[in-house]
Amino acid sequence: MRTLIAVIVVAASLVACAKTPGGHPPLTEAEALKAAGNAEASFTTGDVNAVMRNYDDHAVMIDASAPRPSDDRKVTTGWARYFVSMKPADYTVVGRHIQLLGPDAFVSSGIERFTVAAGAARPVVSARFTDVFQREPDGTWKIVHEHVSAPPTSAGVE
Repeated sequence: MRTLIAVIVVAASLVACAKTPGGHPPLTEAEALKAAGNAEASFTTGDVNAVMRNYDDHAVMIDASAPRPSDDRKVTTGWARYFVSMKPADYTVVGRHIQLLGPDAFVSSGIERFTVAAGAARPVVSARFTDVFQREPDGTWKIVHEHVSAPPTSAGVE
């Protein structure tokens, strides 16, 4: 009987180890890539609300064209509205890096490239980005911090 109880205790301990404190399975790089890709897919929808649903209500954002960071939802929604107004399309990420920070957080960074409407032309725009994602209690992923910056104007040392 003691052996049976010990086996049950060990089995229960192993099952408990397979979940994070929030009850979710441990974060994998594949899951992080999927979450980042889902957020990025909204960038070309033309829907500012779809874009902003990917951000925590108090996300800190550093926009490439803004003089200072903001966590004011009204300000960051304005930035998203301006971005959507450029009609971005053909969104891709070059040189993506995923860093798992724990069971419920990761960083996605790289170079984003997309085309924008500029009259009849659709020039390609590139920007460096870093997004910090956090898993919400309901299992959804939200960006809690974003930094976007223009690439250097001259070739740098890699």
